[in-house]
Amino acid sequence: MSGGLIGPVAVLDAMPQDMQDKVRGYAEGLDLRFAASFSEEAFAEAVKGAAYIVPRGRGLPAEVLRGADSVRLVHQWGTGYDKIPLDVAREMGVPVARSPGVNAPTIADLTIGMMIAALRRIPLHYNNTRAGKWIVPEIVPGARDLSSQKVGLIGFGAIGQLVAKRLTGFDCEVLYYRRSGEAEGTSARYAERDEILETCDIVSLHMPLTDASHHTIGADELARMKSDALLVNTGRGGLIDEAALIDTLTHKRIAGAALDVFTQEPVEPDNPLLRLDNVLPLPHIGGHSEDNLKRMVGHWAGNIRAFHEGRGIDEACLVT
Repeated sequence: MSGGLIGPVAVLDAMPQDMQDKVRGYAEGLDLRFAASFSEEAFAEAVKGAAYIVPRGRGLPAEVLRGADSVRLVHQWGTGYDKIPLDVAREMGVPVARSPGVNAPTIADLTIGMMIAALRRIPLHYNNTRAGKWIVPEIVPGARDLSSQKVGLIGFGAIGQLVAKRLTGFDCEVLYYRRSGEAEGTSARYAERDEILETCDIVSLHMPLTDASHHTIGADELARMKSDALLVNTGRGGLIDEAALIDTLTHKRIAGAALDVFTQEPVEPDNPLLRLDNVLPLPHIGGHSEDNLKRMVGHWAGNIRAFHEGRGIDEACLVT
């Protein structure tokens, strides 16, 4: 502990100094220690003697957690905890927490932006214009409006519900599916997955990655989709069978895909999805906004302070 601060808190992210300073400013009262790089060795060094660990996009390798000799709590930066070895945490008696719903507005906004960008083929025209090509066709081939589209949301937690709310402003018909059944307080209509896949113009994924949801969209599901449908994924790359998606998009069996996540991240430069003109790829930036940074850091920092002071953490935030 340094100067009465709570910690050390190992943040498993190799941020530039200006970002570290911002995070420290939002994590009031915590003694933060950032990883020197994204290597497992750097992560292992960061967690030595740390009372708290905050994994981010690269997760927490099992061996790194096993080597954390003083850890009292692991708190995911964000919602998804699929890259945290929960079995190891349980063996060590270390609780794991997360920040459910905190980044939902930011990811919902990006989801809508990706839908519009892909439907209107904005990246194509952006690149042409930047290259000095002033191309103004009477109709952009394949371009469509978001307004009045039929949109299916697979997964209907905090993010999915905010996406549905935003889509009402575009006069979209919104269907949703979730494993736990119908939700209250929404104008969206519950539907089974088959109906969503077979009838929707846009299918958007908003579910956590678990053993049950792995490859929830595979060759069979893609074959059920309309030939002019758009697939959007701001959840986790593992929700989609990438090999099946590459084959489907290469042969243009669906109109396209907008992807903020991939099976392997950082995505390999030779991944065919990066070369297809019917794919809008982004580098997992769903929660990366200035506004969300303040909200997110404030949330996990508040949970760590509460845990440290013996006040406990809201059960909705606890994973184990």
